[in-house]
Amino acid sequence: MASLSPLRSLTIADRRLAALLLDDGPMLRSELARRIGVSRPAITQMLASLDRYGLVEEGEATRGTRGQPARPVGIRGNAGYSAGVSFSHSYLDVAIIDITGREVAFHRARLTEPTPDAVAEVARLALAAARTQATIGTADLIGLGFALPGDFRVDTLELQAHRYFPAFDQLDAHAFFQSRFAEPVFIENDGRTSAMGERLAGLGRGCRDFLLIHIGHGVGGGLFLNNRLYRGAHFNAGPLGTFFPLDAPRPSGQDLLETLRRRDIAAGDFDALDAIADEHPGEVEAWCVRAGGQLAPVLRHVADLIDPAFMIVGGRLPARLLAKVARATGFPSENAPVRFAGQAPIVRPSLLAARAGAIGAASIPVLDLFHP
Repeated sequence: MASLSPLRSLTIADRRLAALLLDDGPMLRSELARRIGVSRPAITQMLASLDRYGLVEEGEATRGTRGQPARPVGIRGNAGYSAGVSFSHSYLDVAIIDITGREVAFHRARLTEPTPDAVAEVARLALAAARTQATIGTADLIGLGFALPGDFRVDTLELQAHRYFPAFDQLDAHAFFQSRFAEPVFIENDGRTSAMGERLAGLGRGCRDFLLIHIGHGVGGGLFLNNRLYRGAHFNAGPLGTFFPLDAPRPSGQDLLETLRRRDIAAGDFDALDAIADEHPGEVEAWCVRAGGQLAPVLRHVADLIDPAFMIVGGRLPARLLAKVARATGFPSENAPVRFAGQAPIVRPSLLAARAGAIGAASIPVLDLFHP
């Protein structure tokens, strides 16, 4: 094992303060003291503790009505870095982010076969390339996250893999990848991983309650409730796939690929969709309209049940296709001036789009550190 990042030794009080700054900062010391519920001298001492790790920085001075100009305090992004891995059948993505969620490197590599051994080897090489791109050398990472296509068995640590990834089924993914990487390894389902990416670096930043719909190999999802990823009693909460039978058209990315193939359009994997959308706009548009229409009644019911601030349409599709699907739900993307019970949900397309997989995987260690 590599040496742990020094940030892993932060106290609970340190993490609580850093989490507040990460979510809502920068902010003045007086506001920090009020939010934490301590005195001004106490908040000064707490910030000094964070400063020992290089975690805080002061912003531009703002002059109040009297006294010295006040300087807001925020998190210094380059105080730590995290990496994440996401993969499909034929390619693998690695992202490195700083602790604020800012992407500092993104590397895509070809994957010869979707097996654990192939993913581990390609990820090792891609991570080295991403480190070079990020110019962070051999700096200790907070962790290395893996976004996995499947869920987890209730009775064991094994992966219950998506049917398109049989080589991963019944794999103890954490033990497997940890034995092959020096960095502390974190694993999560790909839908919940993307939700974590949105929470740290996307539309969900600073939002306590939202749902992400993950259009990928299936119809997955991730849910944040009360500022925490909700995993459920059996750690498998989030997917929406059971609303859509496997033997019928459904709003999954795999369904889009198979729909295009039936029309003799060469759709090998999700990374081909940008070019296909240019060459066959009618076919892609029709699928997006159909998918949005299928999602709409489900999202309406789910919104009534959990009352999220908004819903994000994300997954493995390009950003412009996610925007088409979100628009086709017929739901607004912004709040009405007056909200009332039973109103249509707010539905927005992810801006991270297909990069949310790797960015989300890199977000797992960061959120584990600051929102344990």
